[in-house]
Amino acid sequence: MAPGGVLSPEPLASAPAPANTEAGSTNRDPATEKAGVYSVFSPATRTYLTYHLGLIMLISTLTSTIYSPLIPMLGTSFSVSIQAINTTVTVYAICQAISPALFSSLADAFGRRPVLLAIIALYACASLGLALNRGSFAALLALRALQSVGGSATVPIAYGVVADVADVPLRGAMLGPMLATCNAICAAGPVVGGALALGTGGYAWVFIALLIVALALLVSVGLALPETGRNVVDDGSRPARGVWRTWWSFISPRERARREDVGHVAQEAPEINGVSSWHPMDALVPLRIILYPDAAAVLWMVASSYSVYYTFQAAVPVIFAEIYGYNELEIGLALLPVFAGLTIGGIVAGKLIDRNYARVARRCDANLDREKREDGGEFPLEMARYRRCMPFILLEVALIAGYGWAVQYHVHPSVPLVLHFFICGTSTILTHTSNALLVDIFPGMSSTAYASGQVVRCGLSAASVAVLQPIIDAVGRGWYFTIFALFVGVTGVVSVIISRLKGMQWRRKRQMVACTRKPVGQQLLSESGQEPPAGTPSESNHMAPKT
Repeated sequence: MAPGGVLSPEPLASAPAPANTEAGSTNRDPATEKAGVYSVFSPATRTYLTYHLGLIMLISTLTSTIYSPLIPMLGTSFSVSIQAINTTVTVYAICQAISPALFSSLADAFGRRPVLLAIIALYACASLGLALNRGSFAALLALRALQSVGGSATVPIAYGVVADVADVPLRGAMLGPMLATCNAICAAGPVVGGALALGTGGYAWVFIALLIVALALLVSVGLALPETGRNVVDDGSRPARGVWRTWWSFISPRERARREDVGHVAQEAPEINGVSSWHPMDALVPLRIILYPDAAAVLWMVASSYSVYYTFQAAVPVIFAEIYGYNELEIGLALLPVFAGLTIGGIVAGKLIDRNYARVARRCDANLDREKREDGGEFPLEMARYRRCMPFILLEVALIAGYGWAVQYHVHPSVPLVLHFFICGTSTILTHTSNALLVDIFPGMSSTAYASGQVVRCGLSAASVAVLQPIIDAVGRGWYFTIFALFVGVTGVVSVIISRLKGMQWRRKRQMVACTRKPVGQQLLSESGQEPPAGTPSESNHMAPKT
């Protein structure tokens, strides 16, 4: 669990988020006083945010993991085929691709807290509707779509928070534990879903469990998640106001006293608690990011590696029900190695991301200051993030193809169970590595950049689930997974090679073009990697189509 509070460098056991997390820690390290410090949020605050964000992301991943063991039961309950139930997975993935494009741009413009509270509330309403649904397949489709819209946007916003408070070299240290926390808890999802379905003889309590999780997260975010949006609290040094304040700050006498002490400073300083300009067309910015060649190369890597997880999540319940005769609870247990691989892969990815960055920096003798490193134009980010990536891609190809032939010949279930762990662990390392690079190359619009990855990866995942059963029926599981492995391998290898050879050149060209479209003041800020002041149109607005 996340530390209860970060009022001081020592986390408190059970208090809500500290007063000073809302405006950054007031107990700064000496380094914090130096010019050019990226964020004043203390290490303790970053640790708190790491685990709190891991919990918030639950409503995105747990929603799919707890649902997987229900696929055979739902087919019977709604009197439809497995292919029809797979359609609900496809619809969920499609909405997972579309939703972040809207909400991430809103979070970049209006701040993280208000958007998070809105989407969690939407998710809770959808979960309640699913629990009350009785026999309507159309309602199942619609409510799963609404559930996806609310839950999936939490992930890019979480990545945005990491980019708000952590400089590039420190992000892996946050991303690894954050993702591991989420995946470790979600590993229990299939077991919980299977046990609830088997114990109650239906699916309603599964969605009630999701409703309870959503309500708990709604309270925790409202009470204790500080605003980190840089257009709202800058580098964390300014107090949040209005809807950006935590609920705890309104009821805590200690926090009220602290805010009164710093009130005169806020009055003398320029007003920055507010929003950047936003237009509905900004929701299309993630689609425009896809068209940049440096981003497109990274996005293919994101999509191909993530589609592995989605394909196995849809395939495993049917395989173990049809071949090995497992019930809902046993299917949930069979999915445990999948999520164990996701958890361990997330931890390994976080360590590799930071280690590879440090080694490339030393090898290049990169004595760049913080601003230039954050901008990335003079640092080979692609070489740093994709260092020694090829062995993982080749291993992934061999494991997926081997899995297909193992289940084709009905080998002992221990073989595919072990392969679940290594396949999903490898794909997680590749996914998180490419996601980190994607956020790095768009430093001023991290949530929106991640949303572009969501569009591509969930679009490809939806397609892979849609063709899963028809191709298996046509050629068998052995050849299906062989073809799928080759597709994943070729796209991954090509993506890495192109990014390493041309990515930095394309990225610098894109940044130069972006600078020529900005006023001089914003151009200078862009070149230095600094954020524009509040009220200045964000980079996303310059990228958005004109209306």
